[in-house]
Amino acid sequence: MAAAIHTFSSLPSTNTTAAELAAEGAAHGEIVRAYSQSQGRGRLGKIWSSPPNKGLYFSLILRPRLSAEDYPKLTMTTGVAVATVLEQLCGLEVMLKWPNDILVEQKKCAGILCEAHLAGDEEQRFGVVGIGLNVTTAREDFAQELRVGSTSLLLATGNEYHPEVLLRHLTAAVLEHVAWLENEGFKPLLQQWKKRDFLKGKWLKWLTHAREIIYAQAQGPDDHGNLLVQDEVGVVHRVLSGDISLAGNGGGAGE
Repeated sequence: MAAAIHTFSSLPSTNTTAAELAAEGAAHGEIVRAYSQSQGRGRLGKIWSSPPNKGLYFSLILRPRLSAEDYPKLTMTTGVAVATVLEQLCGLEVMLKWPNDILVEQKKCAGILCEAHLAGDEEQRFGVVGIGLNVTTAREDFAQELRVGSTSLLLATGNEYHPEVLLRHLTAAVLEHVAWLENEGFKPLLQQWKKRDFLKGKWLKWLTHAREIIYAQAQGPDDHGNLLVQDEVGVVHRVLSGDISLAGNGGGAGE
């Protein structure tokens, strides 16, 4: 039986509503979709622009057979799933910008926000994977500050893809890749992610949680999905979180 799809004309955030439904017992694979979001969220508290009927905005409730320590790997797992769909369905060359951005022609076309809810016993744990995909967004639909670094399927291909078709393919792919993570582990997924690594070899500006700025060259993710960077004096750092942008270009293609 197909999982339920909870559809709304508008929501503050599909991730918030999905978490509320999951806390009430919603099942693995249930979907929350909105045609627009007033408070769409990105990583590190950033805003995800969600103009009405221009993109696909949805969250997937996951109850994976994973340890709590492995939940963070859902972000990169989802990235591989989304990239695979856009490559196969739209004929695009897709790059992945650590940890959660989907790039087409070096511009951000989609973003992922994974949130883990790990309080309580194993039966109560769940994750919410939010995906925002720019589908028919025109250049003028983006806020002025986002136009240089953002794109959509329409801008990249000249084609209008039906959101319902995209939703079906994307949810199936995410669930398939999560099952792959459960059964085969992270290594094969990480190999797929590394083939699309946008940052590898590039110089970055890393703003740490301590508000320190470090300039370093991206070495790619380690076996746990943390980003390795080598600074100007040769010290290798493991980036667990913090704000990463390309050095010297005002914030990078995925900001």
